[in-house]
Amino acid sequence: MAPVAGAWRGTSECVQEDSVCRDEVNVYRFTEIAGQPGKFRGAGSKIVDGKEIEMGTLEWIYDPDKHALESQTPHGTFRLIVNGNSMEGTLRLADNTLYRRIHLRRSQ
Repeated sequence: MAPVAGAWRGTSECVQEDSVCRDEVNVYRFTEIAGQPGKFRGAGSKIVDGKEIEMGTLEWIYDPDKHALESQTPHGTFRLIVNGNSMEGTLRLADNTLYRRIHLRRSQ
């Protein structure tokens, strides 16, 4: 199994106090994109009242030398560092403001 592929579960903590951001419990499911080495589709969900609510799917690029998984959107950049069965990372807004800290563990 690729170091990224699979389901990951954990928390996403807000860093900006005066924002609409809320701390969350998240599930990310990463699948390799066929024929595109190092590229993954990552579907993200949050857990609300015990139910999984899908937030969307992004394309991610994995750099095996840096153990880094990254996805850029018009609103910001997700960057996760893979360390065995855990991932730690951030979401930074387009102006590079730190918005979230993300902590995940492989669940499958």
